[in-house]
Amino acid sequence: MKIPLSWLKDFIDLNGLSVEDIARKLTLAGMEVDEILYVGLPMPVYKEGEKHEFKTNGIGWDKEKLVVAEVREVKAHPNADKLTLLDLYDGQQDQVVLTGAPNIFHLKGTGKLEKSIKVAYAKEGTTLYDGHAEGQVLMTLKRAKIRGVDSYSMVCSEKELGITDESDGIIILDDDAPVGMPLADYIGDAVLDISILPNMARNANVIGVARELAAMLAKELKVESSRLQVQPSTSNLQPVTDLVEIEITNPELNPRFVAGLIRNVDIKPSPYQIQRRLKLAGVRPINNVVDATNYAMLEFGEPLHAFDYDVLKQRAGDKKIKIITRAAKDGEKLKTLDGNERTLTAMNVLVCDENGSLSLAGVMGGAESEVSDTTKNILLEGAAWNF
Repeated sequence: MKIPLSWLKDFIDLNGLSVEDIARKLTLAGMEVDEILYVGLPMPVYKEGEKHEFKTNGIGWDKEKLVVAEVREVKAHPNADKLTLLDLYDGQQDQVVLTGAPNIFHLKGTGKLEKSIKVAYAKEGTTLYDGHAEGQVLMTLKRAKIRGVDSYSMVCSEKELGITDESDGIIILDDDAPVGMPLADYIGDAVLDISILPNMARNANVIGVARELAAMLAKELKVESSRLQVQPSTSNLQPVTDLVEIEITNPELNPRFVAGLIRNVDIKPSPYQIQRRLKLAGVRPINNVVDATNYAMLEFGEPLHAFDYDVLKQRAGDKKIKIITRAAKDGEKLKTLDGNERTLTAMNVLVCDENGSLSLAGVMGGAESEVSDTTKNILLEGAAWNF
C-alpha cells in the first residue's frame, strides 16, 4: 500500500522524525516498508560506506528555485503556433515563460485572465526530470533561445517533478496556493510503499497505519468522530428507503450493505491536492464524486462505489430499484468501467439489480451505471465483503 507522508500527518504529529525514522518504526512493527519515494522532500544524504536501510527513489526540490507562481496572461509566441508566452509572477518579480503546455493553450490571446492560474515554476538552474525523455532522466534548466525567444525557466508538469510517470500538461494548483512559497513546502511529500500482511489487515488504510504509529510513539491519534447531520426536509423528497430496497442473498459473502441517495451533484475535477494524493497512492483521479469514494476508501479502509441513480431508475422502469448482492454464475459477463468485458465465475461476487449485474463487488464498477459528466444523482454504496 502506498501512503503519502502528508496524508499520515493529517492524523498524527510526526515532527522531529525523519522519513526513514518513520519507515523504520513501521517495519519493526510488522509493516515492512519496501521503498520510499521522495517527491519534493529532501533526499537522505549518506556518508561514504554508510548502509542504505531502505530502497529510495525520487527527487528533492530546491526551495530557492522551485516555487508557486501565478500566470496572469497567456500570449502567442511570435514565431511558433504551438508555443505560448506566459506573463508570470513568481512572488518576487515578473517573468516571461515559454511553454507548449496543451492544457492552457485555449487561453492564448484572450487577454488578462480574470483569475490568475497557480502553477509550479522552476527557475534557471533547477534540476528536474526531463518531461520529453523515456523514464526518469534528470536535467538542469539552462538558458537558451527557442524560435528566437529567450528561455531560461519553465512551468512544470507532474512528470518533471516526479509525481507521476507521465503527464499531458502543466500542473494547475488550487486557487489558494500561496504565490512565492517554495513548492517543497506546499506540496513536497514522500511516499511509503508498505507491505500490509493478512494479520495486519486492519491497517490497510491511512488511519490504520497512523493508529499503529500513534501507539508506538505514544502520540495522540487525531481522528474526529463525526456523524452526518440530516436536516428534516421541507420538500416532497421521498426517503431513500421508499426508492431503493436491498437484498443480500448470502451474508457470508456480504455481511452488510448500505446505500444513500445524493441529489443534484455537480460533476467536475477534484481539487489538485486531492488528485495529487490519489496519484501518489496509485489511484487515477476521475472526477470529484469518484475521487471522493476512492479517497474515503484509502483513508478509512471502507470500499465505496457511486452509481448513477438515474441509470438504475431507468433500468427498473416504473418499479422500485432493487439492489441484490450474490455470487456470479460461471460464464456470466460484465462490462466494467475500464471498458473490458469480464467473464465471471462463481468465485466472483456481484452487485446487481433485477435486470442483471451492475458491478464487481468491492473491485470495480460496471460501465453502464458509472458516474459520467451528465450524472446528476448518485446512489452511494458502502458495503462489507468477504475478504
